[in-house]
Amino acid sequence: MRTILTDILIVLAVLTGFGGGYLLWDKQANWYKADIAKLEPGPDSDLIRYGKELIVNTPRHIGKSAEDPAMAYGGNDLACQSCHLKAGLQPFAAPFVSTVATFPMMVDNRVIPLTTRINACMELGLNGRALPDESREMAGLIAYMKFIGTDTPEGVRVPGMGLMPIAFPQDAPDARRGDLVYVKHCTSCHGANGQGEPKASPEVGYYVPPLWGDTSFNAAAGMAQTAYAASYIRANMPTGADYQAPVLSVQEAWDVAAYMISHPHPLAPPESVPEPQAEDAPTDEDAETPPAQP
Repeated sequence: MRTILTDILIVLAVLTGFGGGYLLWDKQANWYKADIAKLEPGPDSDLIRYGKELIVNTPRHIGKSAEDPAMAYGGNDLACQSCHLKAGLQPFAAPFVSTVATFPMMVDNRVIPLTTRINACMELGLNGRALPDESREMAGLIAYMKFIGTDTPEGVRVPGMGLMPIAFPQDAPDARRGDLVYVKHCTSCHGANGQGEPKASPEVGYYVPPLWGDTSFNAAAGMAQTAYAASYIRANMPTGADYQAPVLSVQEAWDVAAYMISHPHPLAPPESVPEPQAEDAPTDEDAETPPAQP
């Protein structure tokens, strides 16, 4: 009963967040067009630029192979942009546009500040350790998120935030069917063994991120949850797909998500909980129709 009630509350949270944003869909068409190239010189702008650099080139600065070993907060060499596509500016790829405007956030009866949410990614998606709240790195990440969310309404998640709602599958997700989907649509980029495509030395990180194995996200990351992986894949994968023109069917997205998650991932750190994802959950069949292009 508690699980059912939790699922209902998650769906209500999703509908509330999406509904509030969609009322504003036609009033602001360019939520996802922020351009740091237009920033004036100065320390505030430098901090914003540094925040974007951390998101795009995470491994170089704070990843496992960071240039300064003391800054190796990540336990792998994934980038924030490995999941938050286009430096957090791609709709329905967990973008950052409304992030500052909607935090702190209530999740599972807990108030989650933005620093905690960012560090959930550091500890789970990057399989590492938390950034100090007072660090320049944390300040830079928040400054960049604030910049790309300029003029977004307080407390409202603009359209395209989170993950695209996805219908529940007709059949239970099946990793065996997902294997076939993976071979057809995913192997050419992510590799037959999910290893991704590493950058050539002396660069660090990946052109295409690994999906499982020791160098991937850990078992408590949001992407290790079938529902969220299916939603993300449906709206963003394979290359060339987007939420307006998905390549995979709903069933294929669930199946290939199950296949990805069936492989080993690093263990979650002790006492960790899954990344707070109340804003990103599948809903019912009616939610499958995506809104217009922002």
